[in-house]
Amino acid sequence: MKKLSLADFHKLRRLVYRAAPPLVFTNWRCAFEGGDPEDVLSVLACYQNEDGGFGHALEANCWNPNSSPYITSFAIDIINGLFGLGYTFTDRNHPMLRGILQYLASGAYATETGWLGMASIPSNNDYSHAPWFHYDPKLKPDATDPTSIVRFVLQYGEKDSALYQKALELEKTLPKSKPIPDFSNYDPTQFICWMPLPTDVVDSPDSPLYPKYKDLVEAELDGIVDRLHTIQELPVPGDGRKPRRREKWLDNRQIISCYPSTCGFFIMQIELLKKFGRLDFQLPVQR
Repeated sequence: MKKLSLADFHKLRRLVYRAAPPLVFTNWRCAFEGGDPEDVLSVLACYQNEDGGFGHALEANCWNPNSSPYITSFAIDIINGLFGLGYTFTDRNHPMLRGILQYLASGAYATETGWLGMASIPSNNDYSHAPWFHYDPKLKPDATDPTSIVRFVLQYGEKDSALYQKALELEKTLPKSKPIPDFSNYDPTQFICWMPLPTDVVDSPDSPLYPKYKDLVEAELDGIVDRLHTIQELPVPGDGRKPRRREKWLDNRQIISCYPSTCGFFIMQIELLKKFGRLDFQLPVQR
């Protein structure tokens, strides 16, 4: 069984400390070095607008400063997970929490079945953005996956509010289990961030699906260890197969934000290795 060595961890740590944006840096500290989750929230608050929603290139592929449901759901994922730490608000009057609920209750970009998605925000076109964030009025509006928003509202929302009632109705439509992708052509030596991975289906060794997909999961984990061992510098954003190829759609602003944000993938992958007992050292690592 391949494991990530402490030497490789420190190598990745140097890359993160040199290049990661503040939000990813504080996540690293919180996840692996005993940092305070409140520090993550303090940085995340800088991306929150007065209306309670989030923007400002929190998702590096869209530099629109204005709030949108998709980017707000992205913030919710950070809050809920803090990359695997399971943070929850203990203060129900926390300004970030109240702001998110206020934004969602405002009806901004809301639909009967949820909220509009990443490519349905007209103001995206006024700022640097990847093609999948481009607004085209001729196309059918896309939708934000409501799962994170619904669960957030049901956990923190007021039960007598219209927003809570909407979340209750939407919860009935959420899939009860994750669809199983076709892994027949899966290559564990490659990492393409938008392609499905075995650990998207089996996220821990306690999963009931682990026995069935054990070989695929273990191959993916071996691939993660090998890639993290090989990396000597931050890879250029791309599909992982040609790490020095600059994607045609990337402009300077996206390069600035996407390039160091690849450190976020280090965090997610080390978290996976931790879950499956693939770290050759103990966490937290003393600074």
